[in-house]
Amino acid sequence: MALIGCFVTPHPPIAVPEVAGEQLAEVITTVRSLEALREKTAALAPETIVLLSPHAPIAYRHMGISFAASYRGSLAFFRAPQVTVSAEGDLPLAERIFEVASEADVPVAIIASRGERVELDHGAVVPLVYLMGGLSQPCRLVLLAFSQLGLQEHVRFGEAVGKAILEVPQRVLYVASGDLSHRLIPGAPAGFDPRGKEFDRRVVDSFASGDWERLLSIDYELASAAGECGFRSLAVLAGVVAAARSAGLRTANCVLSYEGPFGVGYLVGEVECKVDTGGEAGVSGDPLVALARRAVETYVREGRVITPEPIPGYDSRRAGVFVSVHLRDGSLRGCIGTIEPQTRSIPEEVVMNAVSAATRDPRFYPVRESELPELDISVDVLGPLEKVQGPEDLNPRRYGVVVETEDGRRALLLPDLPGVDTVEQQLRIACRKGGIDPDRENYTIYRFEVERHH
Repeated sequence: MALIGCFVTPHPPIAVPEVAGEQLAEVITTVRSLEALREKTAALAPETIVLLSPHAPIAYRHMGISFAASYRGSLAFFRAPQVTVSAEGDLPLAERIFEVASEADVPVAIIASRGERVELDHGAVVPLVYLMGGLSQPCRLVLLAFSQLGLQEHVRFGEAVGKAILEVPQRVLYVASGDLSHRLIPGAPAGFDPRGKEFDRRVVDSFASGDWERLLSIDYELASAAGECGFRSLAVLAGVVAAARSAGLRTANCVLSYEGPFGVGYLVGEVECKVDTGGEAGVSGDPLVALARRAVETYVREGRVITPEPIPGYDSRRAGVFVSVHLRDGSLRGCIGTIEPQTRSIPEEVVMNAVSAATRDPRFYPVRESELPELDISVDVLGPLEKVQGPEDLNPRRYGVVVETEDGRRALLLPDLPGVDTVEQQLRIACRKGGIDPDRENYTIYRFEVERHH
């Protein structure tokens, strides 16, 4: 599952302790909710964040997509230059979003060119300070911007964004940055309008109930009177969620908090994205893991190889797949995989390798029927191999490795394995698997990323 979740975040610099100082207590509800999202982000471990900022460069009649190579931002304008964020750009995903949107006749424009380094605005920096603050590994970024077009065009843009995200192998978190009304009280930044509170109430209630149709039906005059900057951001999110549902994901909205200090409305929310299992008890929520388990159980009990049912987002893709079978105590029971695809689709690859992992791993005797309730199964879908110059291009947490000699000896080691903490360990284990002496023989190194399903 490429789309691992969606967040709604405000972007007040005063919610950052280094900016707020003693005033932090006045936005403590928002701060606590953003801290909760930081913990959720760490648990989700995204490899890419796609973020729409209302303060990114706006093209009047085009949605914006950045092709930047890297991003950097700080809160120096708000007297906190020490607060910084940085990330590499995810150009392939940005390009795919552009392609999908163009194919759907959504007007899009490139707001930062390839190779450019972009300075992030506070609409991106404030959320990213929290969301990236708990990550153990670097995370790439795609920056989006909305336009002055109508809400339905923004929804269509979101549908294209969601479709593109669902096509890629990496774990992607979508973030809708935006504040609500800026006119909640007399003396508010944009003046006072009593309709500001009505707008915020409708937005929060609609989002909390997951009623996107009701949210998008809020009339333009009310939104304009509220002086908001997040309504179109939510419209794009509505499209992302619609694409997720069309792909078979189950979504659930949750409001973490809402408050309006200083006359500006701050909504913190989450849209959970999970695979819809139809309520079937005892089946893993991940479709590839559920498929692997069904393949193992059917073969062990009946000696029959199943034909996989369609799984949206995977049927049209081919990739190498590794299936790992462990017992509940963590001990390995079997692991078999393919570096390059051998079948017509990822589901077929999962079935083939799941059966092999459970019954044909030469290191273990075949799984017995009595062991089936004790099995823990995971599936790794391999990304493309990328030849590297040397160990300096590796990271055992993020990248798996393939080592290969000229005479054809070859071995693979998956990323993020317990006890494999250094590049040296990773390469030595991989070489040992391939019968390669790393101290005396030359070998070529390839790296790859995986889409991991537990």
